[in-house]
Amino acid sequence: MRTWTNRLPLLILVVVTAGFLVLGVAEAWSDSPTFDEPVYVSSGVAAVLHHDVTVNEEHPPLAKVLAVLPVLLTHPVVPGNGTWSGNDEYSYGARFVAAQLAAGKLRRVTFASRLVPLAETAGVAFVLYAIGSELAGAVAGALAGLLWLASPFVLGIGHLDGTDIPFALGVALSSWALLRWLRWRDTRRLAWLGLALAAAAETQVTGLLVVASGLVVVVIAEWRSGIVRALARAALAALIVWAAVWAVYLVLDPAMVGQLPLLVPRPYLDGIRYLSVHDGSGSAAYIAGIAYTGGRWWYWPLSLAIKWPAAGLLLLIAGTIGCLWLPRDLRRRAGVAVGVPGVLLTAFTLTMPKDVGLRYLFPVLALWAAAAGGGLVAAGSALRGAGRAARAGRAAGRGRVAGVVTAVLIVALVSTAGSFPASIAWTAWPFRPNYTVVTDSNVDWGQGLYALRSWSASRHPRVGYFGPRGITTADIPGARPLLGTAPGHVSGWVAVSVSALNSANRSALSWLRGWCPVAILDGSILIYHFRQAPSASPPAPASRPAPLCPGQWSSAR
Repeated sequence: MRTWTNRLPLLILVVVTAGFLVLGVAEAWSDSPTFDEPVYVSSGVAAVLHHDVTVNEEHPPLAKVLAVLPVLLTHPVVPGNGTWSGNDEYSYGARFVAAQLAAGKLRRVTFASRLVPLAETAGVAFVLYAIGSELAGAVAGALAGLLWLASPFVLGIGHLDGTDIPFALGVALSSWALLRWLRWRDTRRLAWLGLALAAAAETQVTGLLVVASGLVVVVIAEWRSGIVRALARAALAALIVWAAVWAVYLVLDPAMVGQLPLLVPRPYLDGIRYLSVHDGSGSAAYIAGIAYTGGRWWYWPLSLAIKWPAAGLLLLIAGTIGCLWLPRDLRRRAGVAVGVPGVLLTAFTLTMPKDVGLRYLFPVLALWAAAAGGGLVAAGSALRGAGRAARAGRAAGRGRVAGVVTAVLIVALVSTAGSFPASIAWTAWPFRPNYTVVTDSNVDWGQGLYALRSWSASRHPRVGYFGPRGITTADIPGARPLLGTAPGHVSGWVAVSVSALNSANRSALSWLRGWCPVAILDGSILIYHFRQAPSASPPAPASRPAPLCPGQWSSAR
């Protein structure tokens, strides 16, 4: 019975993960390509088939290459490009999308590219289970994994081909490996730590922060054994990271062997330079009716409140407080292995001037769930009755806490299931309707193309679609362009993406925010219906779009 009881938390996590994957597979099929996916897929194809790792400037390439392996089974159309060198990622990504659309393969190619990322999303849950189990047992591990899965946002972004989920997996693996090494301090676990740190460095360049913090922890932990031993241990882990990073590039492009004298592959250096320019420049942002350019620290906690279920957020906060009841040694190890990389990545993200979506904090949210799982169990175990309460009283107290945690967790899981099939566009109550409070990947990353194509065929609407490059108005049956058309020439049906209205084309479409939409398509595309063209002097533009109209015609707000 004890063995069965110990296995039950893992079994529960397996069952919930299976349900999560069913929903994720369905959304992976129904959602159209999002903004960045064609670039990742086309660059992954170029790396595997043509040994060119330079198409995409965002390095490293491992996540994109793994995601593209199932795509090869669909036999995608690969547009030719002479030398396969120095391609512009956006123009080639646009050509790749156009080629799949023309061949009728866009849905199959997109679906196949999402299978590995979806498996990685589930993999994060089980790594968090391992971390939580290391801290406070199997129940803590199951809570950690379930807290990760109990979010519509994880389901929404987790079924897409991107780098955020693979990076979260790499960071979680490195924290788990560091916890194990801090416990045993042997060479075998140090080697596994080096490989785990390499996984973080091979999924995003910001993984170098995780690598640096891990190596510093190794040095500090071994300092009492002598400075030579401490530096040698850190050097061994660093060597494994270096070798693993180089191995991926050499497998993809053996000709890069000539660059071995460099500390890291040149494309990786180019990726760091790209990140410093691309993510170091301000972009249009919008949240809760506030539009601005650049970065604001308060964007991230506000996004968290909007995009994460309140029940799950309550458990994350309670679990963090509960970590105070962990045994001192475990609390110290959790602090350096889970807390330090989480704080570093949070600080880095908060200082970025690119407020385009909560997805940038996925690694931090994963580590938070791992710590919260252990904290919830530690707090429950530490409950004591008042005064001279009997053991039965303490057991009853623990039972009540377990019941409350279970009930709140079920509410969060129901939120995830209830967000299907539009999980990307989901927002927590009372932040609704979603399009009035958020933009970009927090609600609309271009995932509504299939629904838009079906809707527009018989309506001949004006369309302003925000999506991947390569998709034009001509690819939407019956559509006419909205951008560049004066309001006085607009009548009948209009369809506009939330991200186009709130951020990407905010100024050009400012007049449209003075009118209320009659419907929302796939949670991300607003539908307007004008009885007649708006007047030459439309209502003053508002900061946020209007709520839905009560009737079938759009009216001034």
